[in-house]
Amino acid sequence: MKKLLIALLLIIVVVGGLAYYYLSSINSIVEEQIEKHGSNTLQTNVDVGGVNIKLIEGLGEISDFSIANPKGFSDNTALGFKKVRLDIDTKNITEMPIIIEEILIDSVSTLYELNAAGKGNLNALLDQISSQEKTPNKQEEAPSSESDLRIVIQKLTIKDTQLALDLSAIGQKKYDETLPSFTIKNIGGSEGLPPAQLSEAVGKSLLN
Repeated sequence: MKKLLIALLLIIVVVGGLAYYYLSSINSIVEEQIEKHGSNTLQTNVDVGGVNIKLIEGLGEISDFSIANPKGFSDNTALGFKKVRLDIDTKNITEMPIIIEEILIDSVSTLYELNAAGKGNLNALLDQISSQEKTPNKQEEAPSSESDLRIVIQKLTIKDTQLALDLSAIGQKKYDETLPSFTIKNIGGSEGLPPAQLSEAVGKSLLN
């Protein structure tokens, strides 16, 4: 009986240690995945300032997110925001797909500029997403733990987008506009999408 109790105690300690490691590492894991898949999908730098996920409370926050302009445009940021708030369904957090009930993106700064050829930077980013969709993902050919991860975003809300229009490359003026709020629902469907495909879907929704 004593040996059995010691064995159970060791199992509890190991499981507890793994749970602590996962929970303490989840912020850096999420940040890495956003930057990795975002940059691969858009073919430009995607940066995240910080991630704070509180799984037990079902809350999360992403700060200082930015998407760099694609090649052939200025060095300015194409799209960025200070804070993103996440509302995560914690009822079945260990099952797939993971349900994000709502993502609220507030005070988005967006730059739409034309180059000398009359091409728009946001159009270029959309084209790069489309080119990724047509290219087979070699990473999906090999089994991995990441390929099992699927995510559903039930509601994505964008508020108070500040849009800067820069048409100076074609001899026109610069303009500043505030766009109305809008909501996109059910990204990922009922089965969810793996991170790479989800980043494509979210990126296309934002740019459209």
